[in-house]
Amino acid sequence: MPTLFLLALIIIGFMVQRWSMKNALKGVEYHCQPSRKLAAPDEIFELVTTLTNGSWRFIPFIQMTETLPKTAVVHSEGVVIDRSHYTGEMGYVSKVYLMPRSKLVRHVPVSISVRGRYLFMWAVLRGGDFLGLSENYESVKSSGFNEVVVYPQPAAGDYVAEVMGGFLGDLSVRRFIIEDPILTVGFKEYTGREPMKAISWSQSARAGRMMVKSFDYTTEFSVSVVLNVELSEENETPSLIENCLSITHTVCQTLEDRKIKYDFFSNIVAHGSLGRWDYIGEGLGQSHFQIVLEGLGRASYAAFEPFAALMNRMLDRQTDDRSIIVITPGSEAVAKALLRGRDEGRGVVISGGQLMGK
Repeated sequence: MPTLFLLALIIIGFMVQRWSMKNALKGVEYHCQPSRKLAAPDEIFELVTTLTNGSWRFIPFIQMTETLPKTAVVHSEGVVIDRSHYTGEMGYVSKVYLMPRSKLVRHVPVSISVRGRYLFMWAVLRGGDFLGLSENYESVKSSGFNEVVVYPQPAAGDYVAEVMGGFLGDLSVRRFIIEDPILTVGFKEYTGREPMKAISWSQSARAGRMMVKSFDYTTEFSVSVVLNVELSEENETPSLIENCLSITHTVCQTLEDRKIKYDFFSNIVAHGSLGRWDYIGEGLGQSHFQIVLEGLGRASYAAFEPFAALMNRMLDRQTDDRSIIVITPGSEAVAKALLRGRDEGRGVVISGGQLMGK
């Protein structure tokens, strides 16, 4: 009789062991959501990880390894990082337990130093068996499309600031020497140098002499920012494109600071579902600036159209009072040749090579 009882216990234990191995992770769901979609290099954001136990079982042990980009840094004490020998990707390792019908939410502080688009979607879950002798594992994918775009650093050095300083200085001068035909501030006596359309016949009749309208000198200028990422010569490298992305950050930030409206043209092939980042309409303010930064963060090293086609597309939209800032990885001479005679002296070119002393 004791032998039969012992045999029954062994059979029951074996069946429970088999069941626990098969169902160790059954009912467990994984979800990961970054706390923000757009981040600066080295800016700390949170990965909000949720593990849900949808079953009525107590799960005493789960080891979770979340896949992180190779350039990510986890800002928590005592973290365990498992780095792949094949891909270089990191895994953030943690061990938890789950009560029946419960949810565990964790906030993991993370930063990324390198510009680009990063996905946070994958993890490997390992669940133990009933006796703790072996583990069952499962690769899981978070629901949704969870990404963080890290935009480029502003341009280093004084080169861009000097170019922008001179350009904006010229813009300020033009703002006060070009009359705005919309804002009439008064009338003055006709000298013979004013155009006939400026004559006010009603005021002339009242004054008994020829009078012309006096306009305000506050024309509000706007700017087109043009970013070219086409590498056209053998000695041009992707590092020049990175320089151009940083220059564009600085240029647009300067225009934002000076409250100068701008639109944005580029031939960027963007990583992600949007495909390309070719035009952003005229605007100003944080939301407009963040759209530009997102495009810079998503930028690949490929161009979807040649530089000349980009310039033609931009110039076809130009008006007489709009200034132009062209940012290109190659020679300034090429860009100036494409602008010559078409920008009426309102354009400036900034080369990515200048940041490297070229």
